Amino acid sequence: MPDVLPRVNHPRDLKALSLDEMRQLAGEIRQRIMEVVNANGGHLGSNLGTVEMTIALHRVFDFPQDRLVWDVSHQTYPHKLITGRKDRFHTLRTFGGIAGFCNKRESIFDLFDAGHAGTAVSLGLGVAAADHFFQRDSKTVAVVGDASIAAGMAFEALNHAGELQRNLLVVLNDNKMSIDVSVGALSKYFNKIRTKPIYQDLKKEIHEVLSKIPLVGKKMEDGLEHIHESLKHSLVPGLLFQELGFNYYGPVDGHDLESLIDILEDLKGIKRPVLLHTLTVKGHGYEPASKNPIKYHALKNFLADDSTPENTADGLNDRNGSEPHVAPARNEAKAPVDAKKKVTYSEVFKETMHTVARKDRRLVAVTAAMPGGTGLVEFAKEFPSRYFDVGIAEQHGGAFASGLAYGGLRPVFAVYSTFCQRAYDQIIHDTCIQENSVILCLDRAGLVEDGWTHHGVFDIAYLRCIPNTLLMAPRDAEEFARMFYLALEQTSLLVAIRYPKATIPTLPHSKDPVLRIGKAEVLRRGEGIALHAYGSMVEEAWHAAEILEKEGISVTVVNARFAKPLDEGLLHDLSLDHHTLITLEEHALHGGFGSAVLEKLADLEISFSRVIRLGIPDRFQTFGARERIMAEIGIDAKGIAETVRRHAATGTIVPISTRSIAAVR
Repeated sequence: MPDVLPRVNHPRDLKALSLDEMRQLAGEIRQRIMEVVNANGGHLGSNLGTVEMTIALHRVFDFPQDRLVWDVSHQTYPHKLITGRKDRFHTLRTFGGIAGFCNKRESIFDLFDAGHAGTAVSLGLGVAAADHFFQRDSKTVAVVGDASIAAGMAFEALNHAGELQRNLLVVLNDNKMSIDVSVGALSKYFNKIRTKPIYQDLKKEIHEVLSKIPLVGKKMEDGLEHIHESLKHSLVPGLLFQELGFNYYGPVDGHDLESLIDILEDLKGIKRPVLLHTLTVKGHGYEPASKNPIKYHALKNFLADDSTPENTADGLNDRNGSEPHVAPARNEAKAPVDAKKKVTYSEVFKETMHTVARKDRRLVAVTAAMPGGTGLVEFAKEFPSRYFDVGIAEQHGGAFASGLAYGGLRPVFAVYSTFCQRAYDQIIHDTCIQENSVILCLDRAGLVEDGWTHHGVFDIAYLRCIPNTLLMAPRDAEEFARMFYLALEQTSLLVAIRYPKATIPTLPHSKDPVLRIGKAEVLRRGEGIALHAYGSMVEEAWHAAEILEKEGISVTVVNARFAKPLDEGLLHDLSLDHHTLITLEEHALHGGFGSAVLEKLADLEISFSRVIRLGIPDRFQTFGARERIMAEIGIDAKGIAETVRRHAATGTIVPISTRSIAAVR
């Protein structure tokens, strides 16, 4: 049979295909996804698992006249291929290409940009309510995973949907997985449902049979209504969704195209909330991915050699972590990994956690369904009693960590910067006001390849305005370890350590034997211009100084270490013999590290001829390689060097007598 995918340029083209052609299309879509993800990187298993579901949805419904809302949207590669983007699909996740998530700028079939879990039911219900208000005859479909539907926001939306009774279909894509294994009581509830018969279909069959019996059939059907409730409870355990006001259908095979299309046709005409429970396999159609969905969640270069040893965990072991408490070493300890190796900050975090946990039994780890990404898989295996996965519920995780701290433990909440935003009230109300010391390890702080929904570029701004907070960012592995030990010494502060998705740079060893709160370090002494860098930008500042040195331009390089508190004394000293101060941060300029420096200079009446802030400009940044985006906005070493060149020739040191300098500590 000729290839089918080239003939599909719009969802309406599916309606002319036979069942066999749609099955062939599913195979071609899987092959195309594997080829592009292998080359570009991206989400694999989740997309392979939603191919048939996506084809069925676009076959039955008339999107975008009907509405399709994806939760997270990391499973929408089949959707992109069907909705007119197959000719650009090879540019997936590349700078200037198409996004790895829904992108309303790309297509009218993408209603929202989505990258965080638990949002689809809320968004979909809002759309359905608006359509009802304007009397539009549109069906809203929200596709949500079994892990995402456990998020608090999703439950709030389901509860509200049951009250409003709008034209909403929630498709529960149940593959027993999030990025890692789904956790919580709801996951166990789904396990029970998977073993039960299809309640709604059985009820329908009973009524169809009875209606065909002359004379007595109708009476028997009426008589069965009084046992309706007991019949339901015996067939579907808990009836959670029924009690929330949804018609529940399922579970059904999410890879059976014919059955999916038939049941969606039946559900299309129901004008009240319906939940269709589909069972899918993450990685379906590609055996390595279906056998190891954690490893094949997101990766690249996997087709060349599938024999690579698996390096992710499939579960937890039974070892306990009840070692006697030993006080942690001072923060001058060396990094627990070889800083010369090309390792990531996530790996340094992992090794540091293990080193400390073996000495201090109070140390516990909290994650919001991200043990693999944050580096906690091995911690969970070695210290299962001190590991807490709260599921996709950062809000709960924030308050839960505060409770652990109140109880005498030393909780580390390992969370991506972009997801920490979801726990903001809990950080203020439940942690900082309570003066409970929680350590936030903010992974992926800065730019990442997934774009605006995942860039971690707002945490400095939203954290530094909160009292009882200490904000740090390491320049390398050794400094990360020191900062972690310093965080452990705090008893009443929320401590945030931010670090990028990047390999550890090789920089000169610190000359300061002990890390002290609010004290920066001067890595390189120059003249006239000082590069005041925070965290990941220290590496770029150092390399910029090397570039400039070859041109005869000498600059000072400062490793700020802290965004709160700042080193007031060093700022004063720099102002005495530098005309220009350039702040560097991998963060939004508004409210970030540079803003903090400007505020401090104003408060202390410290003057420079110029203060230049380099960071993320006031717009949402696109997707693509981190290095490419940094170069585009001028915060890589070359861009920093160019900024220095523009000001080096015109800079003059303002005489001290003309400046007002406040006394500083």
